[in-house]
Amino acid sequence: MITQTELDALRVKLLPSGAQRVIKVLDSHRDHVEIITIVMDKVPLLIIGRHGMIARLPVDGVLQKVSESKNIVTLLDLFFKQDQTLYLFVNIPHIQVPAHIKEMLAHIEAQYNDKNTLRAAIDDALDRKDRAAFMAYTAELQQILDAGSIHISP
Repeated sequence: MITQTELDALRVKLLPSGAQRVIKVLDSHRDHVEIITIVMDKVPLLIIGRHGMIARLPVDGVLQKVSESKNIVTLLDLFFKQDQTLYLFVNIPHIQVPAHIKEMLAHIEAQYNDKNTLRAAIDDALDRKDRAAFMAYTAELQQILDAGSIHISP
């Protein structure tokens, strides 16, 4: 069975044309879909790659190959009326994020974590009724906010 997390991870990849409709069908029949890491022969199979899709599904007892998304959706609808397992092979590489973007995201994440730490410290100071700590933490938080950092709401 394919999990919702695996389907969600698949949705955020750069998919070929028409793949969203196919994934919608797979989502409604998750308990009959298995993700595999090697292509298997002589089994109902759907391959989703960077440039397209190929489905090998049984039609009248013979495995039929189709590659157009409209035909794949039609055959999948027929296939899932039976109680069989579809094997899914995904060959889409992860998107490479440039180093400067990774650095920027790490910086934003660090700022966000610092703000949350300060907010927790402010709450703690309020609980302890520690006015000096409260004033120091709020001043530090205000300084970060005034510095023009990117605001990420929780």
